[in-house]
Amino acid sequence: MGERFEIKPATLRDAHPIRHLEMAAFPKDAYSYLNITTLLMWPGGAHFKAVDEQDLLVGFISATPDWGKHIDWIVTLGVHPDYHNRGLGRRLLVMAEKAMSQPRLRLTVRASNTAAIHLYTSADYVPCFTEPRYYSDGEDGIVMEKIRFAE
Repeated sequence: MGERFEIKPATLRDAHPIRHLEMAAFPKDAYSYLNITTLLMWPGGAHFKAVDEQDLLVGFISATPDWGKHIDWIVTLGVHPDYHNRGLGRRLLVMAEKAMSQPRLRLTVRASNTAAIHLYTSADYVPCFTEPRYYSDGEDGIVMEKIRFAE
């Protein structure tokens, strides 16, 4: 295949390509342009993009802290469907985890997204509770957590 991908920080300049990626990766749940720009400006957040050899954005992750609860949240992790199964989701997840500092990491995933649940389980996330009807179409969200160190 010979493809090479680079993981690097995402900035406000990436907001439009991230919005397009969100729409491709999450047709039912894509964050709006306003949500994305807010995420990219969130204090203490970690935002990374995966780009191909032509600097085309093919993946994105955003994590934000909740200092009061000592939790970092993986807010969104998306890889363009044309680039699935190449390890980009895992690489983005590892980068975000390294950049965050709280003892616990959490994320919410669609109950039907078995591929993402497998990725998170293999990265030591465990289900901790279900958010009934979390998504706009009524599907439940599973909140998963990874404890990195004692508080």
